[in-house]
Amino acid sequence: MEFTMPASCGNSPRMQIVAEIARAWGEEDQTYLEQWLLPDAEWHVHPGNSETGFQRLVLDNVVTHGRLGSCDGLAVGADGSTMRFAHFLVFASTAKTAKIRSITSYVVTTGKGLDGADDN
Repeated sequence: MEFTMPASCGNSPRMQIVAEIARAWGEEDQTYLEQWLLPDAEWHVHPGNSETGFQRLVLDNVVTHGRLGSCDGLAVGADGSTMRFAHFLVFASTAKTAKIRSITSYVVTTGKGLDGADDN
């Protein structure tokens, strides 16, 4: 999967973790996700479960503050379909190695094309 993230993600270890969680979500990398999620972590996806296994994932923004982290971007499927997404993470503490307690994700199907607009 092609993965693009903002250059600013290298400025903070926590920002890098948030970006890599998005990458692992897009690639269905369960090993990486299990490494960072607490055993009893909750992940809520709205409006419901979304497809993963994307061809391309582009992060627009990654933000962290204390125990919180978030990112948003565009996911492109193998068929060219696109989805806009946002993940909101809560870490167990402010420690650099703290695991993730919960994630809330919002996913919206947008059509086809990298800008999220339908090409037809």
